[in-house]
Amino acid sequence: LTGTNKTGYMMHLTARKLLAYEYVTPHTMDAVCSMSIVRNPYSRMVSVYMYNRFGSGESFQHFVRSWYHLMRFYRESGETEEWFTPCHCIPQVDFTHFEGKQLVQSIVKQEELKFLKREEDLGLAVANDSSVKDLPDLVRKALLGMPHTNSRFSTKKWFDYYDQETIRLVYEMYQKDFEAFGYSPEIEQRPDLVSPAPKLAEPTVEKLRRNSAVVNGRRVSKLLLFQTASSRALSARTSGLRSSALASQTAAVSESTKLLKSVKEEK
Repeated sequence: LTGTNKTGYMMHLTARKLLAYEYVTPHTMDAVCSMSIVRNPYSRMVSVYMYNRFGSGESFQHFVRSWYHLMRFYRESGETEEWFTPCHCIPQVDFTHFEGKQLVQSIVKQEELKFLKREEDLGLAVANDSSVKDLPDLVRKALLGMPHTNSRFSTKKWFDYYDQETIRLVYEMYQKDFEAFGYSPEIEQRPDLVSPAPKLAEPTVEKLRRNSAVVNGRRVSKLLLFQTASSRALSARTSGLRSSALASQTAAVSESTKLLKSVKEEK
């Protein structure tokens, strides 16, 4: 989908919006091979900062505070309409889930695309239990060797932008992303920063799940397996109904023949 109208840019619409605005039917959403790429919310925020800041003079700390304020409608009521919450503010989980349940079939972590540089790297993907190891063949082949063409040069590492305040604000804004996609609330490269996550936080959203399986040595979509099984079951039921109907018709013809014969004998 591409283009724009009063609802915003179609490529910026969440999964829920695609359904609500009827660009995609629930049946199509279930039937098509859908895929999303997500990334660590901390590094994503630095990327958002580099793209949306008011010139190089705006600090990361000032930007994150402003972003937190800009996101107030989403934080208060889950508002995702563009005129209230800009699409770059919306957590990634809103593009893949609805009411806590995953709608998109395949979710790939940007950090693990390195396992799709070459066909022979699949073994590394499996060994590292990455998000790309279970991809349907169609999605894996589409991503294989995909170049990274939108990178921005910076002499500063993304984790060096953070302090204790900004890590807390970013975690608060994108907690569901951490939960759904299995990202650590800690920044491994910054042991000086305390994790902002509550110790016993209960997950509020379904975690990233596998959406394919190996059948006869070939990886296929679980949805395709379900559809195939459903089709076979439907075919069996239809065949059974046809056999039953044929048996009923045969019995009816036989009964009619007997009735006609008895009428002739009476005459």
